[in-house]
Amino acid sequence: MKQPLLYGIVISSFLLFSCSKEEISNNITESGDFNVITLESVKLNDFSSDTSSRASYTQDAATVFEQDDKLGLILLDVEGNRIDHLSYSYISAENRWNLDDQSKYYSSKIKKIIAYFPYNSSLSNEVNTVEELKNTITIGADQSNQDTFKNYDLLVEEIDSPSSTLDVNLTHAFSLIEFQSDPMTLQANGKSYSYNVELQNVKMVIGDTDYQLCNINGTYSLLVKDGFIVPANDFRYFYSLGDDAYVKTLTTAKTTESGKKYVFPCKVDGEYKPSYAAGDFYCTDNEDKVVILPGVATNVPEGLTCQGIVFHYIDDFQGFATTNGITASAYPGYDGKHGLVVSLTNGNNYGAPTDNVNAWGTCFSGYEQSENKDLSNGYKMTQLLTTNANNNGVTFGGLDSHESETIANATSWYIPSFNELKYLVRGENSGTQSSEGLESVNSQLSKINGEELSGSIPSITFISSQGFCLMQSDGQENGWHGIPGSEKVRPICAF
Repeated sequence: MKQPLLYGIVISSFLLFSCSKEEISNNITESGDFNVITLESVKLNDFSSDTSSRASYTQDAATVFEQDDKLGLILLDVEGNRIDHLSYSYISAENRWNLDDQSKYYSSKIKKIIAYFPYNSSLSNEVNTVEELKNTITIGADQSNQDTFKNYDLLVEEIDSPSSTLDVNLTHAFSLIEFQSDPMTLQANGKSYSYNVELQNVKMVIGDTDYQLCNINGTYSLLVKDGFIVPANDFRYFYSLGDDAYVKTLTTAKTTESGKKYVFPCKVDGEYKPSYAAGDFYCTDNEDKVVILPGVATNVPEGLTCQGIVFHYIDDFQGFATTNGITASAYPGYDGKHGLVVSLTNGNNYGAPTDNVNAWGTCFSGYEQSENKDLSNGYKMTQLLTTNANNNGVTFGGLDSHESETIANATSWYIPSFNELKYLVRGENSGTQSSEGLESVNSQLSKINGEELSGSIPSITFISSQGFCLMQSDGQENGWHGIPGSEKVRPICAF
């Protein structure tokens, strides 16, 4: 299951229970009543905000379930005894929930239903209340791993007037503690844009316990049981931004309530002035003017459209322009800076034929640098390919999905050279094999729902009689050179 507007990310929970397997009755029908319990809808209510602190999100919560997600119903009689325990699987293509065992029917003996997500087939037969269900989960102090964090997020609803047709409205069984920076302001093109920044070294300490928080798109979160006491004076939280470090102490005790979130502000003194670095967001405003948003931003402000992620700033733009046959003065850059931008989405594969290396190679005839793995000449080679493809019997379609896109102050989209892929996958230390650059770019893409990079990425660097070079996601060159069939190119541009 995904909850895209909750925590700023997609959440799909799978709880881990350690309980004995229950015995389930095989028949819950009464004479003359043969209706299965139908789930008309399943919705999720967001955490409500603590009244003493600001809400970190203003959007309404929404729930999108994935294929084969399972939801459980605990069926109880008038005395609170278990009648049955049903599971439902989500059918995404039909947007409906399907009862897994169609031999189970509704009965007037059912006086109460507990709906919960996700379903646990091993849930003890003695777990027949929400409190007992909550007690099956032990929440740990280390929630830095997102999967661990998700596993603690139990969703429940008690239905006191059940029928054979149900609308399920789930709520969070536990409480949420959040730490988030105050908004920053970016001035660009005579306009102001407000955004939150991703803090560093955020942690929370109560007494001798060090809590490891989950970083979800720049918001640091911790799930706790309702009734969790956040003590005064003995509660501290730490964070830093740039070279400045901060520590805060809670002066008034809090006791958490089920389904409520408690937001602790992380104020930053003075004005934060970001330096241009890989990971920045290349954006345009509603007048098609360029705005570069710092990479520490956790969101793209309203009024800006992200066109791609800056993955490298170019020191010698005149040299880059000469190499690629463009006029440097035609590209003003941004605040005196020039760089390379990767698209938010993949392109297509190269095209056809995939079994005739010479047909592709002749597109670069006379260009002596086509095999150079240490030269940022992707724009030049892409122009040669698109110009010569038809004349050499090549059907080139790698950039078809980006053909109509034009980015302000930037070149058209092109296929990166192998040297440019070094920066994209390895990062600024491009001479050393690693995946640091790819991991950084993917982290930024995840903030804005971009298509993450993976697998082998084709370059346009061409080895004669062999084919195109590819860069693996670990930063190593693929040992195979040829015409990629299934691998899709990832377009970049320069500004």
